Amino acid sequence: MQQTLSVHKGKVDVTPDEVGYDPAMLNRLDDHYSRLIGKGTIQAAGYILSRHGQIFAHRTLGKLRPTEDSPDLEPDSIRKTYSITKAFTSVAIHQLMDRGQIFLDQQVSSIIPEFDTDKHRSITIAQLLTHTSGLNGDPGFFQEPFALPWYEWAVREIKKSGHDISWVRAVLSGPLQNMPGKEWIYSTAGFALLGEIIAKVSGIAYEQYIADEILTPLGMSKSGFTVDVTQHEQLCYVNSWELESITPVETIDRERPPKAGNGLYSTLEELCTFGRMMLGGGEWNGTRILSRRAVELQTSNQLNGVLFNGWGERSKDTKYGLGWSLNHDDICSKGTYSHEGFGHSGLYIDPVEDLVFAFFVPGLKGYTNESVVIPRAIVWSGLL
Repeated sequence: MQQTLSVHKGKVDVTPDEVGYDPAMLNRLDDHYSRLIGKGTIQAAGYILSRHGQIFAHRTLGKLRPTEDSPDLEPDSIRKTYSITKAFTSVAIHQLMDRGQIFLDQQVSSIIPEFDTDKHRSITIAQLLTHTSGLNGDPGFFQEPFALPWYEWAVREIKKSGHDISWVRAVLSGPLQNMPGKEWIYSTAGFALLGEIIAKVSGIAYEQYIADEILTPLGMSKSGFTVDVTQHEQLCYVNSWELESITPVETIDRERPPKAGNGLYSTLEELCTFGRMMLGGGEWNGTRILSRRAVELQTSNQLNGVLFNGWGERSKDTKYGLGWSLNHDDICSKGTYSHEGFGHSGLYIDPVEDLVFAFFVPGLKGYTNESVVIPRAIVWSGLL
């Protein structure tokens, strides 16, 4: 017999009925997540839903840690968001564009000198944002049998060797996977390079820029690239590697790549704040951090006739924004944009329904359709 899990409810602004949502679907979603936890597919689940700028659901269930004596995941728990970080990096790049400091078709070589080679000179900022730079893809993208963290290892070995070689050279070593602009190849390394662009153009470290220009203005006080020791009891993790990867503020290594592709920690409520800023055309709660046109630009398709051939799927005309996924040809409205994180988290924004859906589904199995795809259908089916 399946054990009944406690559902913890965080603060909300309105009831589901007040924003045109069927509350029965929330119970259905809780039941679905509960079954996945019972089967061991995920360790826990948490989600938050906002419509018309008002939070109407904020719930968690399951365990904070993979131990028998673990406390429960709570609505204010902190979790690594992994690749949702890329959406924050995209916003930062567009802020610099708003300020006239860079432009989309600018060659990266004009900012990062290591790109000034015959192979890399033509690569643009836009191509890094759209994963069409031709740089090597993330481990597992090509379904290679032994998917290893190639660029992290390269950077680590260079540092251990004592050679005066930049991490950028490690990322650029070897051949391009394809000509820039021809193929969509998911590259977290490309976003580390965007983080380097942000640092060089702004004059401060990438992580500090995100804190100063995005997190602090939006009141995202629990979000950041490190977790203070006083908040470790609120941190959700699924294995010892995640726990050990917490980096204290004073030990961030500025000689390593910026954490612009997968390093942000946050809470459900603060991810929802970021999503509501995007729905607000770059403004939330009276604070504008981005222009309306920049929001529209980064969430509209930028590709035409670009090949996608990864993760076991193939398309001759993939669609992608500037740092945002657009391929949601299902129950979501046309124009919905999103970013997921390592199968453990997601942020979906539907401008037509004025809806934000953020979730955590931590577990050792990573991405599964049961934990990432099916909940989306349940959530959208509740819209009245």
